[in-house]
Amino acid sequence: MLRIQKLFFVTILFVNYFNAFSQNKIVDTHPAIKDYGLKNYISYSRSIPYTSNTAWQLVCQMPTNCHFQPWIEIENAEGKTILLNSSNPLVQYLTKTESFVAKKGRQIYEAKNWISGEGAVYTIPAGATVLSVKYRETGYDTKFVGSFECNDNDYNILWKKGARTAYLCMRDWFYDCPDRERVGFWGDGTPELNQCFYAFDANAHKLCKELVLRPLDAKFYPGQQLEFLGEYGLWYYYLQTGDIQSIKTVYPSTKEFLFNTYKFGKKNQWFDWGKENKDNAIIEQCFMYIDLGTLKKMAKITEHLSDTILINAKMDSIKNSFNTRFWKGGFYKSEQVPEPDDRANAMAVNAGLADQTKWPAIFENVLNKKTFSSCFFDRWVFEALCSMGKEKDALIRMSTRYQTMIPASFTTLWEHYDRWWASRIDAFDEGSSLNHGWNPPVINLSQTIAGISPIEAGWKTFQVIPKEGFLQSLKVVVPSIKGNITVAINKTLHQYSLKLNVPSNTQSIVGIPKTAFKNLQTIRVNDRIIWKQHSLQNIKGVAYYGEDEHAILFTASAGNWQFIGEGLVDISTPKKAAKKIPAAIALDKKNWVATASVKDSLFLFSGDNIPIGVPAANAIDGDHWTGWRDMTHKQYPGQWLMVDMQQKQSFEKIELDNSWALWDSPKNYELTVSNDGLNWSKPIATGTGTLGITSIVFPKQLARYIRVTQKGIDPLYHWSIYELSVFRK
Repeated sequence: MLRIQKLFFVTILFVNYFNAFSQNKIVDTHPAIKDYGLKNYISYSRSIPYTSNTAWQLVCQMPTNCHFQPWIEIENAEGKTILLNSSNPLVQYLTKTESFVAKKGRQIYEAKNWISGEGAVYTIPAGATVLSVKYRETGYDTKFVGSFECNDNDYNILWKKGARTAYLCMRDWFYDCPDRERVGFWGDGTPELNQCFYAFDANAHKLCKELVLRPLDAKFYPGQQLEFLGEYGLWYYYLQTGDIQSIKTVYPSTKEFLFNTYKFGKKNQWFDWGKENKDNAIIEQCFMYIDLGTLKKMAKITEHLSDTILINAKMDSIKNSFNTRFWKGGFYKSEQVPEPDDRANAMAVNAGLADQTKWPAIFENVLNKKTFSSCFFDRWVFEALCSMGKEKDALIRMSTRYQTMIPASFTTLWEHYDRWWASRIDAFDEGSSLNHGWNPPVINLSQTIAGISPIEAGWKTFQVIPKEGFLQSLKVVVPSIKGNITVAINKTLHQYSLKLNVPSNTQSIVGIPKTAFKNLQTIRVNDRIIWKQHSLQNIKGVAYYGEDEHAILFTASAGNWQFIGEGLVDISTPKKAAKKIPAAIALDKKNWVATASVKDSLFLFSGDNIPIGVPAANAIDGDHWTGWRDMTHKQYPGQWLMVDMQQKQSFEKIELDNSWALWDSPKNYELTVSNDGLNWSKPIATGTGTLGITSIVFPKQLARYIRVTQKGIDPLYHWSIYELSVFRK
């Protein structure tokens, strides 16, 4: 019931918000939607054309998660009902399965409503012949322009999945997710707005402006609005666009919200899902302090200079009492929580309320140990670590916490780490979205790690001060409103190279990070020495700007520049870089047959009790959203699933993908093969399942049948195989 209650509460709030927004509309809320046309699926569970004397399902796969409308050409189906839907079960929260009654003869039908997912499911009646199927992709009219590449493929995958996730959450407004809710939360909207400026072209700025001009609503999770009304929302937008008119428009309502509307200590403020150790007393003080600092800057540029006296007084009241109230000698903590919260301590650093003398203790006692934050709030923990000079630890934290999403076959990022609902109950949350816009890798990597961000509004001046940590090469494109900015970094034992293009009518502050060196001797710009052990030379277009504890800084005018630091570079790493692995050859499963130790069944999905079929055939239909599950009991010895490949084939690897039902991995498995389905080999592989994808490698086999047997006991979770794939080299 928890999911139903949440959805009902959210729906009521959002209806109230949307009605208010419609009555006070400031900006056009009808963005352009691009029609990408009819496309062919990349795989089908059956060879087309196909007919059967019994009802059947055709499952088709798309290359990425997208908004789409299924299309079908069919005949011999007069008077019969055909069903079309996404293979993503969460779609059924919002969108009823579409159907049509076929006419006489050959007919083409296209679904009327868009849905989302990575696969389509057509339910076909007996006797009908499917001649062809396609899908029409639509989506917000913007292009992927930004990019991020480095020598560790884990972070490349996260950036690409993050950008795809952000795109899927754009349409009428910024969605939290396109499948289950499509609600315009300010919390989800904040990182989605941020990512637009690093991943997409300027068309995406229209949605950003909509969020900036959206009327505030004290009843609609005010904590989320508090997160948005400062550096991470309003000022972020202004620096990226230079749109001062929008800042002038929202200044009065922002001031009213911060001074009069927002009330500290109220329930249902909402700052994060994550785990329940939420130190909201500290978190809201930090965001209020950040927002007031932003309000002061807004006052100065919108001719409200007299307001700065009151703003300063309110900021001083927070700052002067903050350490007395919350500092406990080695960390910040209020009486609300039993132990220090990583979210609260990170925000104390980000807000500037924790001075640098406290950073070592905060790192050792909290940020290096606690993981209460969700993937939404981890963005601010990441930024705090990088501010503290702990970018290596930030990168490790990111790859560790995303460890199940990185290898997953899904092309987007999920609502919760490890599909684990950590608020109120600790349990697998089957109803959480697998495409949730609040994931921050795009901004963490392009903005913080590559160090590229505007300093003056509209990118008139911007900085490139990398904090690449143990990464040895980067290539980043940022689509600023002044033009694309490209940065390339390469590190060897004796050289640190940074190539940069500075667009026309801009200038850049470039930092060569001291932490990248054990011993820095010289810095060259376009092959001319500009810095040598504090001895400076003049170069046209580039000038020494100063240095701090992190970097040696230069200004660079418009043009192409290569900075090379020479000396002894630190290329040590605590993480082995993930490489791109060439894809093995997956055997074609179209005509295979799967059977299992239990009869085909279904389960009632989430609190809404949506019936989802989980027959054995789902395990080989090519779609990782559909699967086989043994719903008779939790895991017990002797469960099995068998595949008949219809002919002998050679193979040497099998993958059991249960990323959708992540915690249903087999406790123990045994793999056997056969040529007649009766006489089985000795086990060719045994082992323990891993979360998500269990890869099983063994000596080359030549067989027709494969059987996976579950040998362990798990009192909490069922056994699932959402896709079984077989490979040869």
